[in-house]
Amino acid sequence: MDAASTPIPEIRLPGFLEGIAGCLGLAVLAILGWMALAQPAPPEPRAEIAASSWNARVQEHMRVLAANPRPIATEGNAQARAYLLSELRALGLAPSVQRATVRKSVVYYFGAIHNTVGVVHNVVARIPGSAPDAGRRPSLLLTAHYDSGNTARDTARGAATMAALLETARSLRAAPPANDVVLLFSDGHHVGALGAKGFVEQHPLAPNIGLALKFDPAGSALRMVETSGAGGAALAGWMRAAPELRGSSLETTLAHMLNDAPHVGPLAGLNTPVLLFAGGEENPRQLGDAMLRLAQAYGDTPLERGTQTAAAYFSLPVVGPVQHAAWLAWAPTILSCLMLGFAWRRLFGADGAVEAAQGVFGVCFLLLVVRVGSWTWRDEIAAAGLAGEQRLPLMVMMAAACVFVVGLYLFRRSVGAAAMVLGALAWPALTLLLVVFFFPGAAYVLAWPLAAALAAFLALQSGWGQQQVFAVRLLVLVAGLAPAAALFPPALRDAWLLLAPHHMYLPPMLMALPMLCFASLLLVMSIAPAVAALLALLGASCFALPGQAAPRATPLPAPDSLERLVYYKDANTWRAYWLLPEQPLDDWRSQLFPGRQPTIFVEVFGWNSPRQWYAEAPREDAIAFPECFVLLNTVGKVRRGVFTVRSKNRAPHIELRMSGAKALRSRLDGVPLTSKEAPWMLSLYGMEDRVLHFEIESEPKEIFAITVQERMPGVPQHLLPPRDEGAPYLREQSGMTLSTDILRFY
Repeated sequence: MDAASTPIPEIRLPGFLEGIAGCLGLAVLAILGWMALAQPAPPEPRAEIAASSWNARVQEHMRVLAANPRPIATEGNAQARAYLLSELRALGLAPSVQRATVRKSVVYYFGAIHNTVGVVHNVVARIPGSAPDAGRRPSLLLTAHYDSGNTARDTARGAATMAALLETARSLRAAPPANDVVLLFSDGHHVGALGAKGFVEQHPLAPNIGLALKFDPAGSALRMVETSGAGGAALAGWMRAAPELRGSSLETTLAHMLNDAPHVGPLAGLNTPVLLFAGGEENPRQLGDAMLRLAQAYGDTPLERGTQTAAAYFSLPVVGPVQHAAWLAWAPTILSCLMLGFAWRRLFGADGAVEAAQGVFGVCFLLLVVRVGSWTWRDEIAAAGLAGEQRLPLMVMMAAACVFVVGLYLFRRSVGAAAMVLGALAWPALTLLLVVFFFPGAAYVLAWPLAAALAAFLALQSGWGQQQVFAVRLLVLVAGLAPAAALFPPALRDAWLLLAPHHMYLPPMLMALPMLCFASLLLVMSIAPAVAALLALLGASCFALPGQAAPRATPLPAPDSLERLVYYKDANTWRAYWLLPEQPLDDWRSQLFPGRQPTIFVEVFGWNSPRQWYAEAPREDAIAFPECFVLLNTVGKVRRGVFTVRSKNRAPHIELRMSGAKALRSRLDGVPLTSKEAPWMLSLYGMEDRVLHFEIESEPKEIFAITVQERMPGVPQHLLPPRDEGAPYLREQSGMTLSTDILRFY
């Protein structure tokens, strides 16, 4: 008889006591998982932040800064900058405006090169440190961006972060820390973080930054969402000063999948640790208190230039945030592989291939069943994710867990407990090997739970474990599953909340599958009734949660849907058009688009653009066309086109696109833009009415066109239909005006 089928002798308790003990053990794991999901309460704010005068000043900052949208190179942007300068001067500081021309190039996956050139205006101030040698020490950088998008909902976004940073500067000015503190209110964040890039590359204070704290308004609860070049020394300040701000290196790894998630961005070029905190605008007082505690903690810590060894960081129940070097995840990974091989050799010997295959492929079958069954609910889960309703995803997860656990018990009857446990844990071990190699910062999620589970399994299967009473064996089981209970729930929650709004449901599901395998460790104990009771209880608790995803209904026009209204003026046809993304039309909108159907407006947005409502509009002659002149069009070894562009409208944003050919090389004002063959696009910001000189080369037999498009906030509202009572409201800067011309090189 082999080891897989040999009964394990153990000192048994009466059946009802075993059931009670099993329920208590599983309850401990459930409570541990619940504690891991609980958000710590923020501490009481400091006296200066709790004062009513602090709140009054913040509210005034927010009122002024949120009065208008603040896109780069617009009047609202200049007004916000002037306010920041006046407030910083009132604090006794000497702020300056860094005006810089910044260039950025992005290569898309299909090979196209998108260049961005913008003139940014960063607001920079320095708070001298109190240490005698503060001028020779590396400085602390506190930064937030002050520009915004162009819609109504963008006006308030970021205002609380700027207000909190102003009041943090006030507190630091009154009681300076040891190090110098540099304040950066960056411009051009919404067009590629141009302001931060300009500071890193061109500002004289950048080479002396020893650590940077970046604050972004994205999100609700304030969290630490990303690091760059930060190791244990840099993370220690955050964990000491603001442990209630949760974050994990897993979340950072997942955020790299998203283009619009908050990122450290160009600040990584400072060659120093950077910590990014996002959210918190719903509670400015908590945001300001955390910002001040962080600034004081790092301001009094001796800083050093240079990046640090990458670290994995996460939170544990009761303990709070912890961190270790990312490479340390290799230790439990290697140990787990050795324990897995040793357990297989010890239990099945050299002839255990059949049992091994049955365990591995039996679990594989269960994982496929769970995967396929869960995927059939993807549309409903998508609707729930977009609606922010969590009951349906939890119910699907619990149903999948129940099916998997029941399948484990059924397979155990024919294969044996040991084969099923090792077959199940082989899958997270394989996953861990891939994760630790490619994403070492996220490997902690599987590394420590897998090592603990395998250690517990070996202990229970050893001679010592077989001689222990049921209670001792249960304690070993609970200890082996405790790391999984502490790390898996927050990992799945963070993955779901981060990726589900972006329709990325597959990564959380692929994370959950190897995590299910840890339930196989329950097979080595006689606690099946307790397991069934716990699953039933957890399943029933899902129905007590508020909210259920409703079927999708035909959307009604959003109150701010007119923010996307476009007045398009075309120099080639000498006509103007109204454009609006496809949406249901009310009576007032129907006056703009009488008898029309949505269509793809290729001239404006390209073949792959969404469908648009469009209709001819009166031409507004006060809006000028782009001033474009072809200076040269010669054909030799290459076709060389030279032209100039000037905006008579002083448009804050000019977009250029090349069609019909690929650019071999291109230059702007004599400075190279591209030097290899690729599709060509260019975005310009803050060029005002400068004459811009372009040179583009292509293959000699190719002909191409350059579309020049000026983009300006607002539409000519006097051309819109009259508004009756109840008609949608349109702010002065709502919508966008596009003025377009096309240059052709034959």
